[in-house]
Amino acid sequence: MKIQLEHVYKRFENKEVLQDINLSIKEGEFIALLGPSGCGKTTLLNALAGFLDIDDGRIAVGDEVWSTGKTTLPPERRNVGMVFQDFALWPHLTVFENVAFGLKVKRTGHDAILRRVNEVLSIVQMTGYEKVFPHQLSGGQKQRIAIARALAPNPTVLLMDEPLSSLDAKLREQMRWDLLSIIRAAHITTIYVTHDQVEALSMADRIVLLNSGKIEQVGTPQQLYSIPRTEFAAYFMGASNLLQVEIEREDEERTVVKWNDTTLRVASAETRPEHPVVLLRPSDIHVSAMEHVTGGSNTVRKAATLSATPVIPTPTANSIPGVASLFGTIVQRAYQGATWLYQVVPLNGKGDSGLLEVWSQYEFAEGQDVLIHIPDNAGKLVEGARPTRVVR
Repeated sequence: MKIQLEHVYKRFENKEVLQDINLSIKEGEFIALLGPSGCGKTTLLNALAGFLDIDDGRIAVGDEVWSTGKTTLPPERRNVGMVFQDFALWPHLTVFENVAFGLKVKRTGHDAILRRVNEVLSIVQMTGYEKVFPHQLSGGQKQRIAIARALAPNPTVLLMDEPLSSLDAKLREQMRWDLLSIIRAAHITTIYVTHDQVEALSMADRIVLLNSGKIEQVGTPQQLYSIPRTEFAAYFMGASNLLQVEIEREDEERTVVKWNDTTLRVASAETRPEHPVVLLRPSDIHVSAMEHVTGGSNTVRKAATLSATPVIPTPTANSIPGVASLFGTIVQRAYQGATWLYQVVPLNGKGDSGLLEVWSQYEFAEGQDVLIHIPDNAGKLVEGARPTRVVR
């Protein structure tokens, strides 16, 4: 059933933790509520569960109104499944008894309980663990049982509050795949709270990005990562270089901007930003080695041999068609397996322009002078939150 939130507000001691939340969720959709600590995502989840009253607005599921500013349908009447961050399994009950708990509360018959418990244990691939106690399970197995317990009563909506955050990194990665398979097999509307961008990007049909109690942006993972509307969305959705620029001219598809002495051609925003900022992802910037630079060529030539990129003898800014080029110096680097991460100081006419983060498969040395290449349309124009040259 469709979930509709209209002008939802929630206040704690005169502080608005939810402000004018409007959201429509389709049946069977996987929605990730994403944002930093204190943005209101767990408060919104608790309001959906019925654990919190709302002060204004309306929450409805199908034709049934769950919450208004005056009335709240109790949690036990909402047919919601809840998966908590700490699993919340009963330690004195077996796996079977934990999963069957909600069905017994609903006074389901014995044979029906047996069938449903076996069914959901099969969905989460935990058949054969019926008589095992929680303390005998691994973290990943406990999470599967918590999900099975939530699914057992056939809920209308599955609510999940950072369910993978207590698992180690490798297990968390595997559980993302497993959880997606489980939810798709159950065909259930899911609302998933997380502060982890990777979880949201890799799992959700749509992401609801929250900032200070307000919805910053709603869209598919691809939309939020590739076409953020604001500086906050650009920064929060992944590694970012955010450049304060001046708009020189624009059309529907491309905007020409000035970043200090460098001219960039970037993708236009839906509306002209009041405080224009250009987003450049580290993977969209390229660097190449130079042969002749101030400070002695011997060291640089030696460093350049570490790279498979061509050495450029006489670099000239903006000499490559469709690419803006400028000088820079690598000041820090870190090896990350498939790529190198570089911090590069760009030199584009006005002294210190901050730092650019660049990802490359090629190796360069700290202190090496390079050419920075920014292809046309690599940058995206977004609305800046504050005057900032480069935000890392």
